Amino acid sequence: MKSKLFNTLISFCFISLFFSYNANAQVVAVNGPSDNSSTPPSSSSAVSSVLASGGVISLKTGSTTTTATDVRYQWYKLDNTGTKRLVQDGTDNTLKETTTGAGYYIYQLVMSNSNQCTSDISDPFKVYVLPTLNPTIAASSGTICSNGTSTSTLTANAGNSNYSYLYQWTLNGTNITGATAATYTTPTGTSGNNTYSVKVSYVLNSNYGGTATQVINMIPVPSKPAISVGQ
Repeated sequence: MKSKLFNTLISFCFISLFFSYNANAQVVAVNGPSDNSSTPPSSSSAVSSVLASGGVISLKTGSTTTTATDVRYQWYKLDNTGTKRLVQDGTDNTLKETTTGAGYYIYQLVMSNSNQCTSDISDPFKVYVLPTLNPTIAASSGTICSNGTSTSTLTANAGNSNYSYLYQWTLNGTNITGATAATYTTPTGTSGNNTYSVKVSYVLNSNYGGTATQVINMIPVPSKPAISVGQ
């Protein structure tokens, strides 16, 4: 009887220690990027993930050598001063955050058990969030001649020179073969309004980008004149 009571008390003490461990650490909200001023990554492989602004960061840790009910997860995030802040504390091995701005989001994780055995802090996990892309088109002329005696040069502007971009121009909704540069010069064609568009996407993640549109009015030229002797 005494042995059973002793074991019960010991178990209670371990549980109490588990839930009171690091009790002075307070969970705080850290909104936005940890670093929004450093140069973007040189490639997508330089960070763990590249997302669009407004996307959801979803993190988890894998299996451990202890049972799930015995583990406490302390999720940390660097704030914009580089200070590590406790943002989630408990038995949940996942962390989710909806991004609210462009830049680096940097996380770390510490795990402990009811015996107060604590892991080393994880390596930093970096997620880079891209800014919203709203490209524009500048046209050298909005009106051109259908016989090609005048043209319009269309120039896509992505708005932020810190990034590298991919381009695809279209004419009336159809991709123009080989038109993958930042500029495009209109060819000869039929008369009427022609809608040129350009899709601009990030090299870091081509799934994210934006589209701009420009209408060019192609004016038919008079037919070749014939001269005759007048009366």
